[in-house]
Amino acid sequence: MKTYDLGDQLPEDYKKCLIDLLTFQADSEFAGGQRVQENLKYAPRPEEAYRLAKKCMEEIGHGWYLYAILEPLGIDVNSRVQHMVQNPENPDPKKVRIINGFRRENWAPMFERWADVAMFSTVVTPAAVAFLGQYRESSYMPWRKVSERIWQEEKGHLAFGVWASKRVIEFDGEKGRAELQSAVHKFMRIGLGFPGRPDTESEHFGKYFDYGLKVKSSQEIQDEYMEIVADRLKEIGLDMPSNVEPDYDMRFGYAESEEKTSVAAK
Repeated sequence: MKTYDLGDQLPEDYKKCLIDLLTFQADSEFAGGQRVQENLKYAPRPEEAYRLAKKCMEEIGHGWYLYAILEPLGIDVNSRVQHMVQNPENPDPKKVRIINGFRRENWAPMFERWADVAMFSTVVTPAAVAFLGQYRESSYMPWRKVSERIWQEEKGHLAFGVWASKRVIEFDGEKGRAELQSAVHKFMRIGLGFPGRPDTESEHFGKYFDYGLKVKSSQEIQDEYMEIVADRLKEIGLDMPSNVEPDYDMRFGYAESEEKTSVAAK
């Protein structure tokens, strides 16, 4: 696999694919931080609020790490951030590219209580651990380097979810356990859909794979995801639901053409 570093002359199509992937991830990470901040209203105690605020800071940090890579590629990253800050409720898809699940109209209905916040980090974040972890082997060296830090922090967000879930049971007993269990299915649908549809149905996967911008198939990511989720639910003392269908409408879909299709399908 040929690799490229900062300042290297990039083949035109490689550069286009790289920017497609990076802008979607950077914008989505930043928007994810905005959404996490909104869930502070559900925090039941000071420590929960603190730990969730730390997660918010790190999500926005992930956007920052990636924008620092995009700027030398000719992307006006400041205008993207300014647009999202000024239009948090309805950012223009022609100006920024955000995972559907991180758009407020899709995000807000998923959360009704702190148990939902805890279960999101427990059941959806494993998909980020599995999916974003592949970029530690990216053919673009600057992305490879920052992806190691992002991956480590995503594992911390997963640990936060497990901690928060255990605290729900500690303070709320069986009522809390039931609230957590009731949230598992809906968040597993999102986690399973995170890597996108099977590679045979993806218009762009083969190209990304050939360029070394992606190194895992969607099935490999789903398998890794299921292993992590099963372990974490067992640790908390919750049941793993069966026959969960992926929700691809909330997925991470990077290519611009796929994003337009996904938005139109909602």
